[in-house]
Amino acid sequence: MLLCYDDGMQIRVSALCILPLLCQCTQPDSSIPPQPTESVAPPAHRLQAPSREIRVHRIKKAEDALYMPETLCYLDEVAPTVKVDLKYCGNDNFVGRPIAGYTTGKRAILRRDTAECLRNAQEMLEAQGYGLLVWDAYRPHRAMEDFYAWSLTPDDRMKAEFYPNITKAGIYENKYIRRASEHSWGVAVDLTIIELATGRELDMGGRHDFLDASSATRYTGITPRQQANRMLLRNTMDKAGMRNYRREWWHYFLKEKGALTRYDFPLCDTLIPRPGETPQPVQP
Repeated sequence: MLLCYDDGMQIRVSALCILPLLCQCTQPDSSIPPQPTESVAPPAHRLQAPSREIRVHRIKKAEDALYMPETLCYLDEVAPTVKVDLKYCGNDNFVGRPIAGYTTGKRAILRRDTAECLRNAQEMLEAQGYGLLVWDAYRPHRAMEDFYAWSLTPDDRMKAEFYPNITKAGIYENKYIRRASEHSWGVAVDLTIIELATGRELDMGGRHDFLDASSATRYTGITPRQQANRMLLRNTMDKAGMRNYRREWWHYFLKEKGALTRYDFPLCDTLIPRPGETPQPVQP
């Protein structure tokens, strides 16, 4: 099966079924809805990029769920001064409720090389009195299934706030969401810039996950100051090794992704390194 991603790359997925994952946290993740069986074919105009295999991370035994996969890490272990507010853990998102996979933890997880990019971006911004605020990082694949199941329901409670000018079907048609995500590889983040002195977010001319043409990074219908703030984020992240998705000023992904693995374990704040295991670099 071919999956298309934000940067035009195609990935051939070797398997789409992942065993249920156990997480030693305070509450179980019971929010996964029945999964639809429909499939979405990739648009014809996205078929030029070469495909490559993507590994699917599997839990082979219950105790494996205690450990952090060797190429992933908590963001706060690599970049402790980066602020985090994971929007899909609560109700402040386009669905209006916690998303499947986000009910058991609130610490951001990323592939280690991606976390290092954020650390570098943070250092550049701190020299100017600014910092990063992360809204989403690693996203369990089950969250993408939850989004799609939600899109088939009549629930439109958040339409006025998050997608006033399109339908729920239009969210997929306009490529704000796909059936799979770079977030599930641990190489993408949603984020903004804050003032270190006050903690206030810079005015970007729109909120996170406002699914509208005005969220395009180079949208011209905003003020010069808002445009400058978007460019500050874009230029900083570019220097740090991450590329922007042009339809969403807040979305960035690793330029050099290397070998890819799709994960589906729910967020958990107490994962530990496997005994005797050292963090592994990602193979090109």
